[in-house]
Amino acid sequence: MFFSLEDKIQTNYTGYNQLSRFYHFCLAQPTPSNFHLDFTNVEWFDGNLSALLLAMVYQLKKKFGHTVTTDAATIKERFDVLFRNGFMNGGELPVYDDRESTIPIRAFKTGDSEGFCNYVSNELLTHRGMPDSLTPDLKEKINEDLLEVFCNTHHHANTSDPFFVGGQYYPKQGYLKFTMVDLGDGFLPRINKATNGAIQNHLDAILWALAGNSSKTVLDNCPGGLGIKDMLKYCRASGGVLQIISCDGFWSSDLENTIFQEGRVLPTAFIGTTINLFFKK
Repeated sequence: MFFSLEDKIQTNYTGYNQLSRFYHFCLAQPTPSNFHLDFTNVEWFDGNLSALLLAMVYQLKKKFGHTVTTDAATIKERFDVLFRNGFMNGGELPVYDDRESTIPIRAFKTGDSEGFCNYVSNELLTHRGMPDSLTPDLKEKINEDLLEVFCNTHHHANTSDPFFVGGQYYPKQGYLKFTMVDLGDGFLPRINKATNGAIQNHLDAILWALAGNSSKTVLDNCPGGLGIKDMLKYCRASGGVLQIISCDGFWSSDLENTIFQEGRVLPTAFIGTTINLFFKK
């Protein structure tokens, strides 16, 4: 079966929605099938979104028995970033990027906090696209916040599936974009329980977490982390962007002071949670 991506696949509502439409196109086939993902009509593909696409391919294979292929020649000619960041070999190391613009696509087991910390320290925080103003203390704080997100995958998201990550530096835009994807329950189930049903949709659950609330405090009787709130604070102060997509809820800090400042609802939802961080160079 054939699915054609089109136009620009960027790290925004439209780009995420197009990849999610591909996922649902595959779900509509009830028996295990092969799907050919065509890039012929794509003008641009954000390399960091390879982490999201790899998570979709993984889920389609594991849960539904579907496989996904693409034209390697077309990718090599027009979107070689998907080779340089490791997407085309399933996120397996080693990869070599002669342009030094990618942060390799990886899939970490939920218990591999040491491997994830090493990845953040050695691949993300030392990348040439990171802000020059980062102090050692700030790097350590970012590392701690990202580790909290990673650890919450197992505790809050209720999944043992891998945690998918990857990034891309865009010198002309002045951003390094970093994507993290888990295949868990999303924000809503635990937050709905922690609020005794007061929070009933995915967007409100995202906003509740951004306000600094934590389901840990209520459900686990222990201090809740402030990782997401702190990441938002950092992005606002540094000119960066934070995006959180949980099931059908899409929220982005660059939509504040617009009609979409409370977020948007995706017509086709992917599972789990995707967090995109734009670091301003």
